[in-house]
Amino acid sequence: MIPLLIVCTSLPSMFAAGCAAWLALKDRKQWVWFGGLAVLAGFAGLVTLNLMHIWLYAGRC
Repeated sequence: MIPLLIVCTSLPSMFAAGCAAWLALKDRKQWVWFGGLAVLAGFAGLVTLNLMHIWLYAGRC
């Protein structure tokens, strides 16, 4: 269950990073925005995990 929660909260970050990589490969300028969104989504995922106190459950498994 814990790995699923981690994947679900980091999925938006992984998607935005993938979009940034694809746009950078196609040599388009929008990749900077998707890179910024990936960083922002990563921080949001960490905040979500912290709000859910997932670190408390990690020691009990």
